Amino acid sequence: MSKLIKGIDASPGIAIGKVFLYQETKLVIDSKMKCDVECEEKRLLEGRDKSKEQLLKIRNKTAQTLGEDKAAIFDGHITLLEDEDLFDEVVDLIESEHISAEAALQQGIDEYCDMLSHLEDEYLRERAADLRDIGKRWIYNVAGVEILDLGSLPPDTVVVAKDLTPSDTAQVDLDNVVAFITEIGGKTAHSSIMARSLELPAVVGTGNICSLVKTGQTVIVDALTGDVIIDPTEDEIKKYNDKKQAYLDEKELLKQLKDKEAISKDGVKVGAWANIGSPKDIDGVLRNGAQGIGLYRTEFLFMNNDRFPTEDEQFEAYKIVAEKMQGKPVTIRTMDIGGDKSLPYMELPKEENPFLGWRAIRVCLDRPEILKTQFRALLRASAFGHIKIMLPMIMDINEIRRARKLLEECKAELREEGAKFDKNIALGIMVETPAVAFRAKYFAEEVDFFSIGTNDLTQYTLAVDRGNENISHLYNTYNPAVLEAIRLAIQGAHEAGITISMCGEFAGDANATPILLGMGLDAFSMSAISIPKVKKNIMSLDKKKCEILVEEVMKQTTPDDVLKIVKKFNEENSL
Repeated sequence: MSKLIKGIDASPGIAIGKVFLYQETKLVIDSKMKCDVECEEKRLLEGRDKSKEQLLKIRNKTAQTLGEDKAAIFDGHITLLEDEDLFDEVVDLIESEHISAEAALQQGIDEYCDMLSHLEDEYLRERAADLRDIGKRWIYNVAGVEILDLGSLPPDTVVVAKDLTPSDTAQVDLDNVVAFITEIGGKTAHSSIMARSLELPAVVGTGNICSLVKTGQTVIVDALTGDVIIDPTEDEIKKYNDKKQAYLDEKELLKQLKDKEAISKDGVKVGAWANIGSPKDIDGVLRNGAQGIGLYRTEFLFMNNDRFPTEDEQFEAYKIVAEKMQGKPVTIRTMDIGGDKSLPYMELPKEENPFLGWRAIRVCLDRPEILKTQFRALLRASAFGHIKIMLPMIMDINEIRRARKLLEECKAELREEGAKFDKNIALGIMVETPAVAFRAKYFAEEVDFFSIGTNDLTQYTLAVDRGNENISHLYNTYNPAVLEAIRLAIQGAHEAGITISMCGEFAGDANATPILLGMGLDAFSMSAISIPKVKKNIMSLDKKKCEILVEEVMKQTTPDDVLKIVKKFNEENSL
């Protein structure tokens, strides 16, 4: 008899296959056995070197298949692996207690992670999770234990695990693995983000599925609804094969929209743009029919370096994208470091709440040489395409004025040097703080365009740390307060006569399309794979009907009430 398990639909698709239960080999470490210090220190170093070699291979493979922004995760892992404070602490344990390298490493990592995991700082908590992943690899390599390889599994495999680390997901053999299921995790976990980039169906947060299945069992993964069926009947297999085919047929139909514009039934044209992290993402952008780049996250250019990238290095990265987009708009965000993103070569202060601290534009205005170098590179690249500059984390009009003054200084320098650039290059800002959303008209008078960053706007409006598992259920962009902030931003932009787009996750949420169209959003910018579906939704909608929906939505008092009304509207309009 089949069994139904409910989880979270992390990456869309449907798959039927055989389980591979991914469980690590349990190491028994003797912490009391006395060992030769010199021998153990040598084993510790060899294990670290081997781990670094493995991580570099995974990083390079990830860069080739998923792009530099996803590969940047492993740069952070390698930095943690090379942390000399941790290494020295482990060596001290070996020398003082004469224990094995495995025992010292396990003790050192446990103590370090325990300390980090109890801090309120989200970035440091995430470092603890990453360090456990790295520590496990390091201990296995010291002990000479083989690390399970997800790159050589049989055809039609469904990987089932308690959790999958970024390094696990990056190794998945896409020719043979058809889906994965995990017990923990959510839509914003690294593994879920990578699954979407790989277009691999994934259901996460299933609870105790590892205790319910064994390797070789047949499972159905419905990552459109978050359902997993263990030991399905023949009728269920037929039903889901039909559903899978219908889903694939729809994907093929959506491909036909590649060269079409996003125009509603009543003739309202909006932008269907993509978010990228590096020039390597452009192929997926063009394949999915994006009409522009709504967000180019330049921080990955900084994170993938052991020093600040030079003006010429930045110029080349921006120029490539501008040329490939052939005159379509390319919105490039200035360096957004801080919060959950750090640079190994730039010492950021340890703050109790980095998301409210020294980050993004605040760093750049305090260190104007960073911003001027980036501005000069962006201006030079603007001679090769339609580049727009966007400032992150704005909350004060004076920040815009100071940044614009630096931009004008850079223009004057380049004129003297005889360099070509777009003299009328657009300067815009992210709407991420309630300070901007609730006074949008006045901020709009200072800039050329707005782009709403819903990830941070939701977090700041609701006072919810989206990385805190205890309260993550409160993080919901369908909350009427967040929707009100979005509506005010759109109204303020239009009152001042500028355009407004959205580059947060909400723009790619197919359920949200009619709300945003009804509010008057000018452009939707999202992950490239979401573009065809959102484009289809816009082409199926009448904006006037969406405006009526918005009025009804804004009368609601809870996110659940909002979603109930929106889903009913979408069903009636066949979205």
